[in-house]
Amino acid sequence: MARFAFQEQSLALGAAQVLYLYAWFTRTGDIMRENIVLSAQLFELSINYAGCSRDLPTEHWLQLGCDIRFGQPAILYAWLQETEPSGSTLTSIYRERATQLLEYLKTVPRFADAGKSWTSPWDMNFNQLRYPDIPAKPIWNASKVPLAVFLEEHYGTFRSELEGIINAVDVEDGYEAIRRADVSVESLSTPGGWDAIRIVRYGNWNDAFCSFAPKTCALLKTRKELVNCPYVNTNYYKLFPGAHLKPHFGNAPRLTAHLAVIAPEPLRSGISVGPAQSLWIEGKSMVIDDTYPHSVSHWGQHPRYVLATWFCHPCDENHDSGQVCAESL
Repeated sequence: MARFAFQEQSLALGAAQVLYLYAWFTRTGDIMRENIVLSAQLFELSINYAGCSRDLPTEHWLQLGCDIRFGQPAILYAWLQETEPSGSTLTSIYRERATQLLEYLKTVPRFADAGKSWTSPWDMNFNQLRYPDIPAKPIWNASKVPLAVFLEEHYGTFRSELEGIINAVDVEDGYEAIRRADVSVESLSTPGGWDAIRIVRYGNWNDAFCSFAPKTCALLKTRKELVNCPYVNTNYYKLFPGAHLKPHFGNAPRLTAHLAVIAPEPLRSGISVGPAQSLWIEGKSMVIDDTYPHSVSHWGQHPRYVLATWFCHPCDENHDSGQVCAESL
């Protein structure tokens, strides 16, 4: 596929995305390094094919997906540079490619102000590339985000139904039974690291889950931030002791709200988002910008269950999500 995409450049962007996902989201937890290299190269190739240039009007820049074509390879090259074995001649090559892509982005007029804070690709995030005039922050004030407040208000319902699934009497492990019935989940952790149950993805609700947790699904369906956005997901995540999730990042425009439904060890599992860190506290919400590179670790002895929902960015003007941009900052 990669060889063909290098020849047929109209396929470069699609092939780059597939290679990245296949390399990163493998069930074994391993990262396929060769695919990451090819992905970064194809993302770069797609820049010229699309005609992405600092001189494009903003509307055309966004329509062509130039944010992703520049930003994704910059981050991938930065990761390759940092993880290349000591003494490798490729280290300087990856560093140069990451730096050149970042420096070009900083010359794009719409990033004139935002780019002043970018000293490495890790300082970028895709929401900031989409909304350069909105202050970027890896972790938001959950008390000012209506969906996060809503999740906390209904914590008791979510926990009751989740415990009913975990302790189902007619199966050995209700959570595992629902998870195994759905093959549309990806893996970012070491083996045995985390298990996901899909609740809704791109508007498609998991009927098997909703039959076990009807109140949970009914509550989530009342939120405009979810039902009016075509690209949102909501999952339950079970993180096992000793698990570590690889650094990864999502696409704009969206944010992620986490509700720690079962987290018996509040100081033993946490998340790093860009330069910031936070811990899950049972019954409390957390709002992160997952378009920053982020990773997760669990140092405790008991599984941790989090209700994670990706929702419309408050500043997304294309969907009626019931949010106001300024009030959510």
